[in-house]
Amino acid sequence: MTDQSTALQYLHEFRTRLEELRVSDDALAPFVDGLQDVEDQPDGNATHDLDHPLMARLNGALGSAKGSPALVEAVTALAHEGGFFQVYEGEGINATQADYMIGKQIIGPKGRLSHDSLRAGIFVLAPNFEYLMHSHEALELYYVHSGNMHVQNGTDAEKRAVGPGDYSVTPSSVPHALHIGDEPVVILYIWTGALTAPIMWWTKEDDGSWTQSLAKDLK
Repeated sequence: MTDQSTALQYLHEFRTRLEELRVSDDALAPFVDGLQDVEDQPDGNATHDLDHPLMARLNGALGSAKGSPALVEAVTALAHEGGFFQVYEGEGINATQADYMIGKQIIGPKGRLSHDSLRAGIFVLAPNFEYLMHSHEALELYYVHSGNMHVQNGTDAEKRAVGPGDYSVTPSSVPHALHIGDEPVVILYIWTGALTAPIMWWTKEDDGSWTQSLAKDLK
């Protein structure tokens, strides 16, 4: 079990890193500004042991992290305390999407820190996994902590390589997909904006058109 100072260390180091990146990309402004208003929530952390195949890959994925030693240390400690959840579950869920990704909240109702309009935490994605095209109203940041992936923002967009220390911002309601490389990827994510709007799958039909279906109801 970590103490509350570890969560605050993560907050400080992650915010500092994003402030550095913001100098050349103002798209990061909503995330940097949002992290200024985070509050302490010492009783909000729900820790439990998740029975999931990716948990066995967690140590190796964390061990290849790059960046500030203090951020790496804080993320590793927070990951080891547990509290991971299966991102997609329930009847009718694509088994690949359920089995190949897990998450942990650091800022939010299930986290050690709280914010009214922002959620942040850790995603772990399995090697050679494709997180299918999906969308949500919330503005999203993916910051790669370890591993390599390609991000596709838009159904007709080119895939862009994103590695450790790099990031991708997905605007509100833009469909996007992730393509994971040969090693697990650890992402530090932030959501801000419409946090309770649903996540939607995007499926390409035989005629080339795209249809949407409910992926996850967040209310």
